[in-house]
Amino acid sequence: MGERVYRVLDVNLNRLREGLRVVEEYCRLVCDDDQALQVKVLRHDIRSLLDEQLNTACLASRQAETDVGRRTYTATEAAREDWPALLQANLKRAQEAARVIEECAKMVDHSELSRGIKDLRFTLYELEQSLLNRRTEKIRKWFGCDSDRKSGKLYLVVDEEFYSGTDLMADIRAVLETGIGLLQWRQKSGSDRYFLEQAMAIRALCREFATPFVVNDRPDIACLVDADILHLGQDDLPIAAARRMVGETMPIGRSTHSLKQALAAVAEGADYLGFGPIYKTPSKRKPDPEVGLDGLQEMLSRVSLPVVAIGGLDETNIASVAATGVPAVAVIRAVLQAEVPAAKVAVLNSCLQFK
Repeated sequence: MGERVYRVLDVNLNRLREGLRVVEEYCRLVCDDDQALQVKVLRHDIRSLLDEQLNTACLASRQAETDVGRRTYTATEAAREDWPALLQANLKRAQEAARVIEECAKMVDHSELSRGIKDLRFTLYELEQSLLNRRTEKIRKWFGCDSDRKSGKLYLVVDEEFYSGTDLMADIRAVLETGIGLLQWRQKSGSDRYFLEQAMAIRALCREFATPFVVNDRPDIACLVDADILHLGQDDLPIAAARRMVGETMPIGRSTHSLKQALAAVAEGADYLGFGPIYKTPSKRKPDPEVGLDGLQEMLSRVSLPVVAIGGLDETNIASVAATGVPAVAVIRAVLQAEVPAAKVAVLNSCLQFK
């Protein structure tokens, strides 16, 4: 019996390490994510659980040339739809192998290995949730949803149509230096080339100040400039279509103007919602009806996604909007038409008790 148990242990130790290596390379080379280090540590933890006697017994029991599994190849193994599918397959592979090792190690008096692999198995469950829910984690972090903040982050929408200054890039640098939570580039007119060039310049500034950069309407340009977030309006692409362009790791938001639209966006797979106009605003060519604070509060009570409140917000009302508990409040004209945009950002931040 011992030889067969060691054969099972050998196969599943290999399967566990191989699955983890795929996950590690995904984190390191596809996502440039430091979670690769966490996976590498797990692989080394496995090695530390194996003594020389166990390694020798496993190697001696190996029968790779006659293993019937060598000749099986199911339809699900023949293709991986995308990176998340590949990632999930290898995480499941590692979890299943860990359970087999945990049980079989008990049969050959390796209780320390069994306990160690059990701990690792639960770590793998947590890792799966973290890696496959990356967009949720990013948005919650950027919106401050898991912090001790008691007021909304300032979300600046940059649209040249409403800019009254003379040097947009200098003013963007200044407001980033003063401190904003997120910055969105929105441009409804002009050429694609101009949209792209401006997006690249603003993206570089946002990176310098570690501020999440949002591209409005255009999934193609969001990809080209490596934006952090894509934001879509009601008349833009379906989220599923945009997701095929930007990939699985870029969060996508959707503008909504009623509770019905908000619930539809949730069902569609949005990662966060824009909601408004809270108050009357000229920042839209065809403005939707005001939703007011009551409409915002009703929507927040029905939707669990992070929300950006937008529409007619300035220093006279932004604090009351943030008091609803909305995680982000967006401004356009209040900053872009200010004599000194950075100074207005400072005022708005003080209204929000910005941290």
